[in-house]
Amino acid sequence: MTDSLHTLFAAWGDPTPEGRAAKTGAAIGPEFYYSDPNTPAPIEGRGAYLDYIARFSANMPGTEAKVVAVTEHHGHARATVDFLKDGNRMMRGQYFADLQDGKVVRLIGFTGMGEPA
Repeated sequence: MTDSLHTLFAAWGDPTPEGRAAKTGAAIGPEFYYSDPNTPAPIEGRGAYLDYIARFSANMPGTEAKVVAVTEHHGHARATVDFLKDGNRMMRGQYFADLQDGKVVRLIGFTGMGEPA
């Protein structure tokens, strides 16, 4: 059931708009919601999300996002995601997802792993 998370984050590193759209379309549900610390406001819908990851790709060419750990229960998932440039980790984040029919319908990200301050 968490394959959709791997597919969704694989879209971040896809160099083509068509590849990003195909991966995203395969991974998300019809009422998709996304938020992370780098978005000025939550993103709703496939088109707005594709615009967001296109900007990521344009600003950081050759960068990819890779799910390195995921746990799931009762239609919810927690994923640890590494953002890599030339195989080197630039940042690690944690994402919380709501899943429906095997697809991601809500995804909320946080920078880091929530280490105590």
